[in-house]
Amino acid sequence: MTGNPTYRWLKPRIADAPPELAADILRLVETTPGLDLSDPVAALAAAGLAGLEKVADGTGERSEALRLLAADATLTYAFEAAAESGRSAELAEQVGLDGELGRRLSREIRTQAVAQRAEGS
Repeated sequence: MTGNPTYRWLKPRIADAPPELAADILRLVETTPGLDLSDPVAALAAAGLAGLEKVADGTGERSEALRLLAADATLTYAFEAAAESGRSAELAEQVGLDGELGRRLSREIRTQAVAQRAEGS
């Protein structure tokens, strides 16, 4: 991962982060399938959203707190990269409630509603 633009953009920013958090951010970027690592904005946004979804699917235990922080930080870095490249509005539209985050939340809400109806039947 060291030679791609996403890593080069991210590395100096996580240098002062607590080591466990920095490692989780890198792990999230390295293990999220299908990232375009040539575009830090897109890669970090996709990794951050994937991380949030993993945490949302988890048990909600305290042990998942670091994963949540890593996902949040990764998404925040995506917006920092977007601001630096003049793409903030574009990313907000793609990721926000009318974009990918909204789709994921809507899917989660629908899944919960179906499960609740099944339990009530």
